[in-house]
Amino acid sequence: MSKRKVSEREPKLKENVMDISGDEDEDMTDVVDVDFDFFDPKEIDFHAIKNLLKQLFGSDHELFNLSELTELIIGQPLIGSTIKVDGEGDPYAFMSVLNMHVHKDKECMKQIKEYLLAKCKKNHAAFDKLNTILKEDSNQHVGLLLTDRLVNMPPQTAPPMYKMLAEEIEWAVEDKEPYEFEYYILLSKTYKEVAPTVDEEEMAIPATHTKKKGKMADTILFYFHPEDELISRHADLVQDFKFTQATSVADSKRAFQDYGIAPSRKFMIIHKSKMPALIKNLEEAMGA
Repeated sequence: MSKRKVSEREPKLKENVMDISGDEDEDMTDVVDVDFDFFDPKEIDFHAIKNLLKQLFGSDHELFNLSELTELIIGQPLIGSTIKVDGEGDPYAFMSVLNMHVHKDKECMKQIKEYLLAKCKKNHAAFDKLNTILKEDSNQHVGLLLTDRLVNMPPQTAPPMYKMLAEEIEWAVEDKEPYEFEYYILLSKTYKEVAPTVDEEEMAIPATHTKKKGKMADTILFYFHPEDELISRHADLVQDFKFTQATSVADSKRAFQDYGIAPSRKFMIIHKSKMPALIKNLEEAMGA
């Protein structure tokens, strides 16, 4: 695959970031301009990308060979992006896509395939759909779209990453590279709110009383990444699921006020025909 020009591959995105500081007597809020630089994945980014993958897979990350998965991502540097501030340090975000059929013999890809199938085995329609497109003898290639970012990254960084990925895939297909995907599978981070629990010491609860677990505040499912809600509207299939490994609920530190969260995940299957409209909608909705 031919290498693109640097000017085409490494654009900048300027965002206003709120910097809040102060003391008990005075609060000060400043707006700081931050330049986000987009780069190809590099060997030096190995540990940072692996940590973002741990964040993406949550408490189930130990079920996968993430080192091998990270090697696959940085092993195709002309597909995918990382975001850094001022072009230095570890990536604050990454996005890439892997061909699940080309890498079907890799341990990490076998683990992910089995994991996703297990998560929808009770939903026969979802299981049949996923099982059909992931069959080894299928002529339809499937792209595993992996992306995550640090919690304080603005969501406006997402649309340009999706747009660049689409352009890179187009260039790769022109160069006869194996990136002509029929479907994409996207793993999405979700959560539900949980009513706060009360600390026994703070409320002087007698030792004979048992501390109760927080209850779900409601049944509404929220997205960690706001763009995923829009993406779900373009998906051919959306499957919610819980972690296999036990996960602790992020509880509220202030009883009776803020809610804690119970994290979960979902995966979406998106046909290639939906991607242009999806990217356009992301750009329009998120002001990119």
